[in-house]
Amino acid sequence: MVTITVAGTAQRPLPAERGTVHLRATREARRSADVIPFVVDLHARLSADAERYVTAGAATRWSADQLYVSTVQRYRRDSDVSETFQVAAAGVAVRFADFVALSTWVTDVGAVDGVVVDGVEWELTEARRREVEREVRAEAVRDAQDRAAGYATTLGFATVEVEALYEPGLRPHEQPGWEGRGPFKIVQMGAADHGGPSVSLRPERIVVSATISADFTAS
Repeated sequence: MVTITVAGTAQRPLPAERGTVHLRATREARRSADVIPFVVDLHARLSADAERYVTAGAATRWSADQLYVSTVQRYRRDSDVSETFQVAAAGVAVRFADFVALSTWVTDVGAVDGVVVDGVEWELTEARRREVEREVRAEAVRDAQDRAAGYATTLGFATVEVEALYEPGLRPHEQPGWEGRGPFKIVQMGAADHGGPSVSLRPERIVVSATISADFTAS
């Protein structure tokens, strides 16, 4: 009899089903009176657009941030002299189901003075994500079983029985770095961190992956 410890993994690439656009209405000037009315009006326009898309069924929900105003110091070019500016901003987020409408809106409002497109977050619907997580979890378990059976056969054992199965972070005395990690990882294929916001109007494929580890007894 021997104990065989293996890891099981599985992943599923899926097309994105929703895209959440994050926008900001923003303005910078020397006086608050020159920034606040502009941002309030532009933010109202973006919010009205968002409401129309939801009403039409192209988007599933939207939200709006409150207006915030801050003071910043800017240095004159080639000078140590600073000047005070007022910055106003207010954000809007819209979750689209219709990607053509999403692309059209981002293209249109992205060209409007004062609008900053912070990015598009591609995702699955909650129901689809939960369904795929169940499927991928089962596939990871089967992968672990196949691995253990393969090792047992190579070692000359005929019977393999599971003793314990662990999600990442739950195995006793597990190495630091896995602690607190869940069994699932959901990423956008092609997504990368470039040190700043990036905007892709092409729906990313979502990869749902699962990892488990298990102990088997071979005899």
